[in-house]
Amino acid sequence: MLTGKKLENFIKIVEELRQKCPWDREQTFATIKPYMVEEVYEALQAIDDKDYPRLAEELGDMLLHIVMLSVFAAEKNYFTVADVIDHIAAKMVRRHPHVFGSGKAKTKKEIWLKWEKIKQEEKRAKGQGTRDQGILGGIPKQLPALYRAEKVQRRAARVGFDWDQVAGAWTKVKEELAEVHELLGEKKVKKQTARVKEEIGDLLFAIVNVARKLDIDSEDALQLANAKFMRRFSHIEKVLQKKKLTVEQMDEIWNKVKAAEK
Repeated sequence: MLTGKKLENFIKIVEELRQKCPWDREQTFATIKPYMVEEVYEALQAIDDKDYPRLAEELGDMLLHIVMLSVFAAEKNYFTVADVIDHIAAKMVRRHPHVFGSGKAKTKKEIWLKWEKIKQEEKRAKGQGTRDQGILGGIPKQLPALYRAEKVQRRAARVGFDWDQVAGAWTKVKEELAEVHELLGEKKVKKQTARVKEEIGDLLFAIVNVARKLDIDSEDALQLANAKFMRRFSHIEKVLQKKKLTVEQMDEIWNKVKAAEK
């Protein structure tokens, strides 16, 4: 298969780099981590920009790190690239019995429930988990907070711990907002930083829940807000380069830009 030959050739290239390139020789599992994270975000940016030629390039960079780590592992007899491919191929077949076996699942909810059940069975078989860990135990702590919050909520929802309507989630937001408002009104607010932090965290978590109920990716929503702020602030910055502005003057420019956008 052509793709197979290209992959084999690419693996040989990485192996040669590992032997002959001073930088590649010094790399370890730990040193590659930040580069992996960076490449994932660059791929996400390419998707957002609908820049598919760049996406192909970024996916190649991601593949490089998969192969590099596999080469590192092969040096220590941990596993090989072939093992990586075998594991994911077998997992996809095993976790989709409704496609590759005799299992039945018609709805997305049924598919997810079966997926989680099979996943938990796999972990117990490997001695990697117990029933006490539950469906939330395997969610990586390293995930960005908004992504992690949504993932936690989605998994809890799969077993029925969820509001039927978005109205319930929105009521929770108002409750959490009221708690933050109450704390900020207290005279000892500066001495209650930890408590305020906790309540603001609860408020953010509740907002993510509303977004999830509306099928809105909270991470994307916040990125859009970031981009909008940066776009509008750039107009203020242009004026600031020429003269000083009061907060009121900056706010006036902001509102003019906002009105023009609308």
